[in-house]
Amino acid sequence: MRPRSNQPRDRFGRFRKAGRDDDYALGPERPETGPVDTAGGLRGMTGRLGRRGLGRPRAGDYSWSDFELEDDRPRVEPHPPGTPHAADGRRDCGVLEAVLHRQWDVREGPPPDAVIGAVESLASLPEPLKEKLAGGLDGIYVGPGGVPQLDDMGHLRDRPLPSGRATWDICAGAYGDRKIVVGDRPSPTPDVMLHEVGHALDDIDGGDGEWTSDSPAFRQLYEECLPYLASEFHKQPNALGRREFFADAFAAISSRQRPALVDMLAGNIRTALEVMLFFNRRYGI
Repeated sequence: MRPRSNQPRDRFGRFRKAGRDDDYALGPERPETGPVDTAGGLRGMTGRLGRRGLGRPRAGDYSWSDFELEDDRPRVEPHPPGTPHAADGRRDCGVLEAVLHRQWDVREGPPPDAVIGAVESLASLPEPLKEKLAGGLDGIYVGPGGVPQLDDMGHLRDRPLPSGRATWDICAGAYGDRKIVVGDRPSPTPDVMLHEVGHALDDIDGGDGEWTSDSPAFRQLYEECLPYLASEFHKQPNALGRREFFADAFAAISSRQRPALVDMLAGNIRTALEVMLFFNRRYGI
């Protein structure tokens, strides 16, 4: 199977269901044009499903195509550059328009305020960061609802969060596999979109396969912050807490909510200034 990032897309960036080359998408009725499965499976069905024969599929038999949304998802185009500003979620985001997908029906009017705010946050990013994101991301999906209601994340519907306390349906944003997804669910983070942008930069800007938050410089900074962290969310073991603090700190600073950063550090202004200095040197924010 080709990597998902190389699968064919339409002009809106959606993955096409036709012409897929994954085994499960072939189906038993499709004429065989490629090599015969040498494992003894049924003709036209290769891999695990072909070797086992027809029957109820198991979880391992599913491919990405089984979780993709239908191709009639609404898409909204941005206003042309130079259009007077209107709070409708269609503000032009420059180079990010190459990967940005607005997922609501424009005939129903503007989307919820949280969605409009997410687009505004993207548009307000410095140009160097926009270029870095446009070059490193496969997609940014924004629209009403929780994470599973948006492209690329439909398979998370009714699935539990890593904490096990709730499902992904209540989650306002997610980042993974070089894709950002942001809906309109409530969130304690200073800015949901910029929080996910923080995760994305942490990932794509790291060197040697590591995240930026894994670097010695940020590890040392995090250790200095650890005694003052007010939220257990930022104290999670291994890399989890460190990465969430990186994303929340980026969101607070880039959205000009510096008091939120001070609150994360239980009022320690000196340590908050050290965190701001790190992000200023690294990203110019």
